[in-house]
Amino acid sequence: MSTDSDIEPNRGPEPTLEQPETEPPTPADDDGESTPNDHPESTADPDGEDSTEETTPAEGVPDEPPASFRATIQAAYLKTALSSLRALVDEARIRVTEDGLTVRAVDSANVAMDDLELEAAAFESFEASPGTLGLNLDRLADPVRLASKDDLVQLFLDPESGKLIVVVDGLRYSMACIDSKTIRAEPTLPEFDLSAAVTVDRDALQRGVKAADLVADHVRLRMEAGVDALVIEAEGDTDAVTLELDGDDIEVLAAGEASTLFNLDYCKKLVRTIPAGTPVTLDLGEDFPLILSYELADGDGAITRMLAPRIET
Repeated sequence: MSTDSDIEPNRGPEPTLEQPETEPPTPADDDGESTPNDHPESTADPDGEDSTEETTPAEGVPDEPPASFRATIQAAYLKTALSSLRALVDEARIRVTEDGLTVRAVDSANVAMDDLELEAAAFESFEASPGTLGLNLDRLADPVRLASKDDLVQLFLDPESGKLIVVVDGLRYSMACIDSKTIRAEPTLPEFDLSAAVTVDRDALQRGVKAADLVADHVRLRMEAGVDALVIEAEGDTDAVTLELDGDDIEVLAAGEASTLFNLDYCKKLVRTIPAGTPVTLDLGEDFPLILSYELADGDGAITRMLAPRIET
């Protein structure tokens, strides 16, 4: 018997990640593509000592909408960000500062969370005062979906109506914002010192997830101490599948002992919304959450994703 574990109280965020009572929501469609980017530096501890530190989202940013917000960004970058977030949530608090924007959200079942950052440099232009935009991500994605990946998308807050205006190739779309206080508060993001870390191309990771889906509803990610290989495996009632990635397929950052089982539906959802060809860094431990991190917007943005383990009992 297996259950998705919540993170131990002294190690995890509030709200904690835990077993969903129902199947996770259907993954959002991937709304666009972006250029592959180099991976961010891994946080894995080569010595394999498990400890955590916690980071809080956008400290000092008021919950009220910013007094001013005006930005222009490539559609491909915005589509990638929206696709990733919409895989987990429908609404989110967008924390805005002069330096860019951040979004942190946890899915309704407390099993997966995203931490996204877009620096001001990711935008063609960016002018903003500190504040928080409460937005329905599905509604924001509607006009953005009409843009080609090379189009520029203009976003600005109308000071009179309080609505967000989206301009795409002559199309002007006005959408009401949501009171950010009515949207679920951002979780605290724990920082784990995990024993293993590896960078792998998203397409290879997707292949392993698809293979696991042939035989089971869960997938195990495993590494052995001192061995430069990542093993993706799944075992069903009668059949089993194993994919070993090594050599040129991966870059091992920390070859420690790691083996954890994960809910396959969530893995499919998280991997599907990563742009094709993107290097993804995986941080792993023994029955610890999986940390996936990758860059976007040519290195001027980054996403860290966390998935709770599925513990066999």
